[in-house]
Parts: sequence; C-alpha cells; structure tokens
Amino acid sequence: MTNYLKNTYNNTSLKNIELLIEYLKKIGGKPLLIACRRQNAFKLSWTSRDKMLISRCHIQNAVDYLEYIKTDYSEKQIKVVIADLASHIKTLDKNEDVDFILMSTNTLPSAIHFDIATKLFFNHQIREQNQDNYSTDILTLYSIRLALESRVRGLLGIDYAVSKGKNIGLSTLIKISKNLTTIEYSKEIDWGEIDWINKWLNHNMHRHIRPYPWSIFQALESLKFFIDPKDPLIKDGRKIYSFYSTTYVEDESSYEKEVETKLKNQYPDIEIKWSYKKEILKSTVANNR
Repeated sequence: MTNYLKNTYNNTSLKNIELLIEYLKKIGGKPLLIACRRQNAFKLSWTSRDKMLISRCHIQNAVDYLEYIKTDYSEKQIKVVIADLASHIKTLDKNEDVDFILMSTNTLPSAIHFDIATKLFFNHQIREQNQDNYSTDILTLYSIRLALESRVRGLLGIDYAVSKGKNIGLSTLIKISKNLTTIEYSKEIDWGEIDWINKWLNHNMHRHIRPYPWSIFQALESLKFFIDPKDPLIKDGRKIYSFYSTTYVEDESSYEKEVETKLKNQYPDIEIKWSYKKEILKSTVANNR
C-alpha cells in the first residue's frame, strides 16, 4: 500500500505536493486531449463503462490545478483536493490508502450560505473559518455564471428579452450567438465548451452542489478566451487590444439586423430591450487605433 495522499494530507509541504503530482501523473495514464478532459469534467451523466475515463480526466485536471496553486496555497486547499480525489484514485489504484480521509458532505447548511452573504455585504469579507473551498466554491459558480451571461448579452447588445412573459434564457442566447455570421469570433473560443460549462453551472447551482475545484479551474481556463482575452486581435498587421477583441464586427448595422432576425425567427412575439452599449469590437474603433 502506498501513502502519497496520506503523507501530503498530513504534511502539505511543497515537496510532498510535487510527489503527489508525480504519482497522479503516473496513475492518470497517457495525457488526454484538453477537450476530452473538459467535456468529462463538465459531464452531468455517464454510464459505468465511462468510469475509468472520467477518473483519468479528473486526475489529469487535478494535476493542472495543483501545478497552478503549488507555489501559493493553503493547507485547507490541498486537503480539500485530496478528499475530492479519493474516489477517483480508488478507481485507478487499489493500493493507495484513502481510508484515513474523513469525507465531508458536498453541501453547506443554508444558514452558512446566509452568513457568508451577510458578511460579504456588510463587511466585504467572510469569516476566516469559512475561507476554504467548501464554503466559497459555490459562490464562485454564481460569479462565473454572471460573467458568462453578461458577456453573451453584451455581444448581442441585449439588456433583456421576453417571450409570452418569460425571459429568454442564456442557453438560447448562446445558441443564437454561436451561429451568427456577421461577427468574427476568436479561434480560441470553443462554443462546445461554453455549452458544457453553462449546463454544468446550472446543474450545480440549482442543486447547491460544490463541484471539484479542478473543474472550476478548467471552467475559468476555458472561459478566459471568451470573457477576458489577454492576446490582441491582429487586423491588417496591427495589434488591437480590447476587452472585446474576441468579438469583432465589420458592419454593425448588418450585425444588429441578424441578431434581431434570429431572435424573432425563434420567438415571433419576442420583446427586446436593447443595451446602450455592445460588448463588441467595431471596425470603426479598430480603424481608429
């Protein structure tokens, strides 16, 4: 029986974390494509025959996450990762000791959520004892969801849209956005992953489930290309830096007409309140830089 988890759980030193990472790389097997790892990280249902692949994906995603935080981490953070990894390690390595872990429930009492909300509003912080993954990861999901919806509505130029008294949901707006032809999207944007993440966010938020921290990490890594790009848009040999560089529009009038047409085709009685500002990079703005 090996004790990589137990050793790191009892002593979260950098050396032990690096030994744990090497062990996880070994049992995780041949590196899988990032698209495969993300799809399985955000998957909401599976069969028993998928179990081995899903565990490998989670192990490899956990390695990415540990590599990212290993130079700036808390003891609680590492212990949460180890506890979350236990079931997947049992699938891939029967010799690793996981019985020492006192598994925590995956949900928090409503009173704790309310206490966190109160402290955030009045004190702009939460209690030190709640500053860990178990308490804050659910809040992170709401922030990611808010950022994603804000970005999609922003590029469409929509404040809100209703049909027969019901709001048009984000899933529909994503479907419309990815099929637009009058907008040039960055090649880094993966609409398939955005779909997976949106469904995964809704599932976990509605059921108040805390997902694995490495899955949250992968969601952030995927969405940064869409919501917070760091690389410039290269246009006519020029570098253009903008929050909205991943959504470039040459003809704004044609773009507006296409958005409205696609919405009305799906919802003939739709009522749309347009935003004053769109989250797109317009050709006129690009040409002035």
